[in-house]
Amino acid sequence: MRLGSLVLLLGLVALTLLILGSIETLRIVPFVAKVTELRGDVVAIIPPKLGRKQVVERPLKVGSLVLAGTTVRTGKNSFVTLHWVDEVEMRIGPETQMKVTRSSLNKATKAIDALFRLNWGTVFVNLKRKLNPRSRLELETPAITAAVRGTAYRVIVKPDGETTLQVERGVVSVKTVKGQELQVMAGQAIVAKPDGGVSFVK
Repeated sequence: MRLGSLVLLLGLVALTLLILGSIETLRIVPFVAKVTELRGDVVAIIPPKLGRKQVVERPLKVGSLVLAGTTVRTGKNSFVTLHWVDEVEMRIGPETQMKVTRSSLNKATKAIDALFRLNWGTVFVNLKRKLNPRSRLELETPAITAAVRGTAYRVIVKPDGETTLQVERGVVSVKTVKGQELQVMAGQAIVAKPDGGVSFVK
C-alpha cells in the first residue's frame, strides 16, 4: 500500500514538473528582427533544419524577417539595418558577416536573451532605451564579448580578429578572451586582439 502511494506521489510530482516546464516553454518566444533599410548585396545564410540538409542562402529585402541561427552577410558597398521590438537596432556595414546566435523573448518578464557573433566587418548597435534588467544582449567577436543594456556603440573586426570597439553613448561591459573585464564609457574606444591583448585608444 505504501509503495503504491509513493509511486502515485512520484507520478504527480513528475506531472507537475512537466506542466510547469511546458508553461515556461510557452513563455519563451523568438525575438525576431525585421529589415528596415538595405542597399546592395545582402544575403541571409540559413542553417539546415528538419527536412532540409543543405544550407540555404536567400537575398534579404526590406521587410524580411531574420530569426535566430541566421547569418547575415553583406557585400561591397552594401549595408542592412535590422530592427527588433524594444527599440533594438543594428546597422551591418559593408563586407560584414554576423550571426544571430541566440534571440528570444520571455513574454512573462519581457526579458530579452540575445547573442550575436561578428566574424568580420562593422556593426553599429543602437539601443534607443534601456533594456529590462533581466535582459541579456551580447555581441561576440574573436577577441571580446560586449554586453549592453542601453547604449550606442560601433564594433569593427578585421580579418585577423582584431576588434575595435567605440562607444558613442552609455557604457559597454567588455570581457576579453582571457577573462579580463573592463567598462568602456561614452567617448572611449578599445582595440582588442584574439590573444587577449587590449588597450584604450584615442
